[in-house]
Amino acid sequence: MNMKSKLCLKEVEEAVKNFNKEEQKQLLVDLSKLLHISMEDINLLKLAEPAFKFWDNSEDSIYDSL
Repeated sequence: MNMKSKLCLKEVEEAVKNFNKEEQKQLLVDLSKLLHISMEDINLLKLAEPAFKFWDNSEDSIYDSL
């Protein structure tokens, strides 16, 4: 059996789409570790979130699907 050594991004996206809700939640919990994102970086991102609240409005909703 010939197995690929790497998955392409599209294959990963499709796999994630097929996860059930619990699997998707677990992936979110594990993702920062899998991507080697430090807790400090995560905390900085959380701290910055309110600065982007102004984009959460009906006028800009046209861009939500981009």
